[in-house]
Amino acid sequence: MALTDALEALRSELPGCALVAYADLTSGLVLGTAAAGHPGQEELDQLAGAAQQALAGAVAEGAAPVWAEAGGPAAVALLATETEVRLFLRADGAAEALICVLAADGDLPGAMTQARAGLAGLQETAG
Repeated sequence: MALTDALEALRSELPGCALVAYADLTSGLVLGTAAAGHPGQEELDQLAGAAQQALAGAVAEGAAPVWAEAGGPAAVALLATETEVRLFLRADGAAEALICVLAADGDLPGAMTQARAGLAGLQETAG
């Protein structure tokens, strides 16, 4: 299955999901997306930059003592507003991350479970 197809399958499984992206945290580049609409490159760059800062950059460095107690680098970050939740998940031991833009009133624990499973599948597809 191609990366884009895998991302679209994951997006369709996540209730209230407007966008799913797979990004490289080292370069800050989006490797693939699936979206309900047509996000612009600026929006994708902003999402990849936020994931990079939260999971591998300055924000992650500031939280390093917390993550050290958990046994590793930052693996998950959330940015929630009244209208949406941006979920950033780092792949285990890898430089890739999954970005999900979800409805604020959705089932976040369920979405996280599905997104983690989807990320594992994406690593197999992309790797």
